[in-house]
Amino acid sequence: MKRFLTGCALVIIAHSQVATGAEPPLQETAAGETANPFAKGAKEFEDVAGTFFYFQAILHAAPAIDFAVNSTRLGIMLSNPHGSSLLAGNVEALGEVFGADVFDGLSGALAGSTLIFRYNFIQPRTRFIPYLQGGGGFVYTTFSGHESRDLVSLPVEFNLQAGGGVRYRLDRHWSLLFEAGWRHISNADLKNPNYGINSVGGDVGLGYLF
Repeated sequence: MKRFLTGCALVIIAHSQVATGAEPPLQETAAGETANPFAKGAKEFEDVAGTFFYFQAILHAAPAIDFAVNSTRLGIMLSNPHGSSLLAGNVEALGEVFGADVFDGLSGALAGSTLIFRYNFIQPRTRFIPYLQGGGGFVYTTFSGHESRDLVSLPVEFNLQAGGGVRYRLDRHWSLLFEAGWRHISNADLKNPNYGINSVGGDVGLGYLF
Protein backbone atom coordinates (compact mmCIF):
# COMPACT_ATOMS: atom_id res chain seq x y z
CA MET A 1 0.00 0.00 0.00
CA LYS A 2 2.86 2.41 0.82
CA ARG A 3 4.44 1.71 -2.59
CA PHE A 4 1.09 2.31 -4.31
CA LEU A 5 0.57 5.65 -2.52
CA THR A 6 4.14 6.68 -3.35
CA GLY A 7 3.53 5.82 -6.99
CA CYS A 8 0.31 7.86 -7.02
CA ALA A 9 2.15 10.86 -5.57
CA LEU A 10 4.86 10.62 -8.22
CA VAL A 11 2.25 10.45 -10.98
CA ILE A 12 0.52 13.58 -9.63
CA ILE A 13 3.82 15.47 -9.44
CA ALA A 14 4.74 14.46 -12.99
CA HIS A 15 1.39 15.52 -14.40
CA SER A 16 1.49 18.77 -12.42
CA GLN A 17 4.79 19.57 -14.15
CA VAL A 18 3.23 18.86 -17.54
CA ALA A 19 0.17 20.97 -16.69
CA THR A 20 2.38 24.02 -16.20
CA GLY A 21 3.55 23.78 -19.81
CA ALA A 22 1.67 24.21 -23.05
CA GLU A 23 -0.85 21.41 -22.44
CA PRO A 24 -4.34 22.24 -23.80
CA PRO A 25 -7.28 22.40 -21.39
CA LEU A 26 -8.97 19.10 -20.54
CA GLN A 27 -12.13 20.28 -22.32
CA GLU A 28 -10.33 20.44 -25.68
CA THR A 29 -10.57 17.08 -27.48
CA ALA A 30 -9.88 15.56 -30.84
CA ALA A 31 -12.53 15.79 -33.53
CA GLY A 32 -15.39 13.35 -33.00
CA GLU A 33 -15.03 13.03 -29.23
CA THR A 34 -17.64 14.20 -26.72
CA ALA A 35 -16.75 17.70 -25.54
CA ASN A 36 -17.34 16.90 -21.87
CA PRO A 37 -16.64 13.47 -20.33
CA PHE A 38 -19.07 14.37 -17.51
CA ALA A 39 -21.98 15.01 -19.91
CA LYS A 40 -25.25 13.18 -19.32
CA GLY A 41 -24.97 9.59 -20.50
CA ALA A 42 -21.16 9.39 -20.24
CA LYS A 43 -19.89 6.27 -18.47
CA GLU A 44 -17.10 5.38 -16.09
CA PHE A 45 -15.28 2.28 -14.85
CA GLU A 46 -13.61 2.37 -11.43
CA ASP A 47 -11.57 -0.02 -9.30
CA VAL A 48 -10.58 1.02 -5.78
CA ALA A 49 -9.05 -0.80 -2.81
CA GLY A 50 -8.61 0.15 0.83
CA THR A 51 -9.01 -0.76 4.49
CA PHE A 52 -11.84 -0.19 6.95
CA PHE A 53 -11.69 -0.37 10.73
CA TYR A 54 -14.48 -1.36 13.11
CA PHE A 55 -15.51 1.15 15.75
CA GLN A 56 -17.84 0.39 18.63
CA ALA A 57 -20.93 2.59 18.55
CA ILE A 58 -22.82 0.61 21.22
CA LEU A 59 -22.09 -0.64 24.72
CA HIS A 60 -21.58 -4.21 23.59
CA ALA A 61 -18.44 -6.31 23.88
CA ALA A 62 -17.66 -7.60 20.41
CA PRO A 63 -14.60 -8.65 18.39
CA ALA A 64 -12.93 -6.28 15.99
CA ILE A 65 -13.84 -6.73 12.33
CA ASP A 66 -11.20 -4.82 10.36
CA PHE A 67 -11.15 -5.66 6.67
CA ALA A 68 -9.34 -4.96 3.41
CA VAL A 69 -11.77 -4.43 0.54
CA ASN A 70 -11.66 -4.18 -3.24
CA SER A 71 -14.56 -2.52 -5.08
CA THR A 72 -15.30 -2.52 -8.81
CA ARG A 73 -17.82 0.01 -10.15
CA LEU A 74 -19.57 0.95 -13.36
CA GLY A 75 -21.12 4.42 -13.45
CA ILE A 76 -23.23 6.64 -15.69
CA MET A 77 -23.71 10.41 -15.57
CA LEU A 78 -27.36 11.18 -14.83
CA SER A 79 -27.18 14.92 -15.56
CA ASN A 80 -25.07 17.47 -17.39
CA PRO A 81 -22.74 19.67 -15.33
CA HIS A 82 -24.65 22.78 -14.29
CA GLY A 83 -24.16 25.92 -12.21
CA SER A 84 -21.28 28.35 -11.94
CA SER A 85 -20.64 28.55 -8.18
CA LEU A 86 -18.46 26.34 -6.02
CA LEU A 87 -21.42 23.90 -5.88
CA ALA A 88 -21.52 23.47 -9.67
CA GLY A 89 -21.51 19.85 -10.75
CA ASN A 90 -23.53 16.84 -11.80
CA VAL A 91 -25.09 13.62 -10.48
CA GLU A 92 -23.65 10.19 -11.21
CA ALA A 93 -24.99 6.70 -10.42
CA LEU A 94 -22.64 3.76 -9.90
CA GLY A 95 -23.24 0.05 -9.46
CA GLU A 96 -20.61 -1.56 -7.23
CA VAL A 97 -19.57 -5.11 -6.39
CA PHE A 98 -17.03 -5.67 -3.62
CA GLY A 99 -15.18 -8.37 -1.77
CA ALA A 100 -13.31 -8.09 1.52
CA ASP A 101 -11.10 -10.18 3.81
CA VAL A 102 -11.06 -9.63 7.56
CA PHE A 103 -7.45 -9.14 8.70
CA ASP A 104 -8.02 -8.37 12.38
CA GLY A 105 -10.57 -9.86 14.76
CA LEU A 106 -12.76 -12.57 13.30
CA SER A 107 -11.62 -14.92 10.57
CA GLY A 108 -13.90 -14.45 7.58
CA ALA A 109 -14.84 -12.56 4.45
CA LEU A 110 -17.54 -10.29 3.07
CA ALA A 111 -18.98 -9.80 -0.41
CA GLY A 112 -21.79 -7.63 -1.68
CA SER A 113 -23.19 -5.05 -4.05
CA THR A 114 -24.14 -1.39 -3.68
CA LEU A 115 -26.03 1.24 -5.68
CA ILE A 116 -24.18 4.53 -5.15
CA PHE A 117 -25.27 8.06 -6.01
CA ARG A 118 -22.50 10.64 -6.29
CA TYR A 119 -22.39 14.41 -6.72
CA ASN A 120 -19.31 15.61 -8.59
CA PHE A 121 -18.20 19.20 -7.88
CA ILE A 122 -16.98 20.19 -11.35
CA GLN A 123 -15.09 23.42 -11.99
CA PRO A 124 -13.73 24.34 -15.45
CA ARG A 125 -10.05 23.83 -16.25
CA THR A 126 -9.17 21.89 -13.09
CA ARG A 127 -7.76 18.43 -12.59
CA PHE A 128 -9.12 18.07 -9.04
CA ILE A 129 -12.82 17.16 -8.77
CA PRO A 130 -14.16 16.54 -5.22
CA TYR A 131 -17.29 14.47 -4.74
CA LEU A 132 -19.76 13.26 -2.11
CA GLN A 133 -21.50 9.91 -2.35
CA GLY A 134 -23.79 7.51 -0.55
CA GLY A 135 -25.68 4.33 -1.25
CA GLY A 136 -27.04 1.01 -0.09
CA GLY A 137 -27.22 -2.64 -1.05
CA PHE A 138 -26.64 -6.12 0.29
CA VAL A 139 -23.70 -7.96 1.85
CA TYR A 140 -22.94 -11.61 2.58
CA THR A 141 -20.69 -12.50 5.53
CA THR A 142 -19.06 -15.85 6.23
CA PHE A 143 -19.16 -15.49 10.02
CA SER A 144 -22.18 -16.40 12.13
CA GLY A 145 -24.06 -14.45 14.76
CA HIS A 146 -22.38 -16.54 17.45
CA GLU A 147 -18.89 -15.83 16.08
CA SER A 148 -19.58 -12.11 15.79
CA ARG A 149 -21.34 -11.96 19.18
CA ASP A 150 -24.52 -10.86 17.44
CA LEU A 151 -22.98 -8.01 15.43
CA VAL A 152 -24.60 -9.80 12.49
CA SER A 153 -27.56 -12.17 12.84
CA LEU A 154 -28.22 -13.24 9.24
CA PRO A 155 -25.91 -14.48 6.44
CA VAL A 156 -27.16 -11.71 4.11
CA GLU A 157 -27.69 -8.23 5.54
CA PHE A 158 -28.01 -4.64 4.37
CA ASN A 159 -24.96 -2.58 3.46
CA LEU A 160 -24.97 1.23 3.73
CA GLN A 161 -22.17 3.58 2.69
CA ALA A 162 -21.48 7.32 2.90
CA GLY A 163 -18.39 9.38 2.26
CA GLY A 164 -16.48 11.57 -0.10
CA GLY A 165 -13.38 11.78 -2.17
CA VAL A 166 -11.40 13.63 -4.76
CA ARG A 167 -10.59 12.73 -8.35
CA TYR A 168 -7.27 13.79 -9.88
CA ARG A 169 -7.56 13.66 -13.68
CA LEU A 170 -4.41 12.32 -15.31
CA ASP A 171 -5.80 12.95 -18.80
CA ARG A 172 -9.15 12.98 -20.58
CA HIS A 173 -9.98 9.39 -19.62
CA TRP A 174 -7.89 8.30 -16.63
CA SER A 175 -8.15 9.53 -13.05
CA LEU A 176 -6.70 8.74 -9.64
CA LEU A 177 -9.35 8.39 -6.93
CA PHE A 178 -8.88 9.02 -3.20
CA GLU A 179 -11.82 8.35 -0.86
CA ALA A 180 -12.72 8.29 2.84
CA GLY A 181 -15.99 6.98 4.18
CA TRP A 182 -18.22 5.04 6.57
CA ARG A 183 -19.73 1.59 6.05
CA HIS A 184 -22.58 0.03 8.00
CA ILE A 185 -23.88 -3.54 8.03
CA SER A 186 -27.12 -4.56 9.77
CA ASN A 187 -30.37 -6.40 9.08
CA ALA A 188 -32.86 -3.52 9.63
CA ASP A 189 -34.34 -5.40 12.63
CA LEU A 190 -35.46 -8.35 10.52
CA LYS A 191 -33.89 -10.49 13.24
CA ASN A 192 -32.78 -9.54 16.75
CA PRO A 193 -30.32 -8.80 18.14
CA ASN A 194 -29.30 -6.33 15.46
CA TYR A 195 -26.17 -4.61 16.75
CA GLY A 196 -24.59 -4.13 13.34
CA ILE A 197 -21.07 -3.33 12.19
CA ASN A 198 -19.82 0.25 11.74
CA SER A 199 -16.51 0.87 10.00
CA VAL A 200 -14.50 3.88 8.86
CA GLY A 201 -11.63 3.91 6.40
CA GLY A 202 -10.59 4.85 2.90
CA ASP A 203 -9.84 3.69 -0.64
CA VAL A 204 -7.46 4.58 -3.45
CA GLY A 205 -7.78 3.49 -7.06
CA LEU A 206 -8.26 4.31 -10.73
CA GLY A 207 -11.17 5.58 -12.79
CA TYR A 208 -11.67 5.50 -16.56
CA LEU A 209 -14.18 7.86 -18.22
CA PHE A 210 -15.62 6.85 -21.59
